Amino acid sequence: MRGIIVSSGNLDIKILNNIKLDSDMIICADGGTRHLYNANITPDIIVGDFDSLDHKILDYYEEKKVPIYKFPTDKDKTDTEIAIDFALEKGIDEIILLGATGCRLDHTMGNIMILYRLLKENIKAKIIDSNNEICVVDDTLELEKENYTYASIMPMFGDIKEVTLKGFKYETDKIEFKLGTSLGVSNEIEDRKGKINVNGGTCLVIKSRD
Repeated sequence: MRGIIVSSGNLDIKILNNIKLDSDMIICADGGTRHLYNANITPDIIVGDFDSLDHKILDYYEEKKVPIYKFPTDKDKTDTEIAIDFALEKGIDEIILLGATGCRLDHTMGNIMILYRLLKENIKAKIIDSNNEICVVDDTLELEKENYTYASIMPMFGDIKEVTLKGFKYETDKIEFKLGTSLGVSNEIEDRKGKINVNGGTCLVIKSRD
């Protein structure tokens, strides 16, 4: 089952419209509810402390009988991670995060770290915005080129013992990727897809349009 988490960062509503029909659930995290309200879309669940949301929007969705779960402002998780917890409880095994990037770099980085958590829980997950698609890998990944120009592969937490890239402009064969260098930035997928194999660590993978 695929779930969409909508957070309060930057969101191109066209992306949501393109993927929502193939998804089983939409969960809004706090301010992300505003995006759906403005697009006249009804989510399945709304969660958050609602410190950044106009209460007329909550009232609107209450009238539509959307389940709304309010949490304290002082808590140990972001609203986005709470929304993810709800998705997992509902049996979602694939998550797309929208509105997960933007001017709050700390929230963007936090959401990328959540991708790592989901990887370790065997949940397929990625962040999509108008310019990028972000995921993490610690073994093998086939990466579709789609309409993206660049594909960057970077160590997340430490040196990677072996990284093999096939189907890329710059291919590698079991070479070490060191943390703190820019070695894997701005590669390109040559044909329809490229293959990444990682041994001995975790890589952040970012496809970018420009």
